[in-house]
Amino acid sequence: MSTHPSPATQPKLYIFECNSETYLTCMEKGLFGSNKNWPLAVKKGDFCLLHHLEAGTLLGLWKTASDGGRHLDARAWKGKFPYQVKVMQASAKIDELAKAFIAEFQADPVVGRFDPVVEGELAAKIMAALQSLQVPPP
Repeated sequence: MSTHPSPATQPKLYIFECNSETYLTCMEKGLFGSNKNWPLAVKKGDFCLLHHLEAGTLLGLWKTASDGGRHLDARAWKGKFPYQVKVMQASAKIDELAKAFIAEFQADPVVGRFDPVVEGELAAKIMAALQSLQVPPP
């Protein structure tokens, strides 16, 4: 059974950003954060990805374990990213979508960044691409 939602029931997909410095904190604490307040709209059970800015890849897939809030862990990232959500891995492994896929998924070509909230057809395409990377168990 797949851990990915079907495109027909696709919830919003939230894309957080990380770099080599912040990625480890995200993984160790099961926490994603932003310095902008849009994570306050995240609801428990929504799906999230990480856009690794230095590597230029999308990493996924995580499911939120909490609603978005402010300072869920005030010490994380030394307070630089106060708008946070707790996450848990939602796929068998963390998959990476390469730069070639990201161009197809409409990252802003000037800054190489996504809108943080993705819905509808684009969210379904991203989820399908991630699902295609999952290897079924033997």
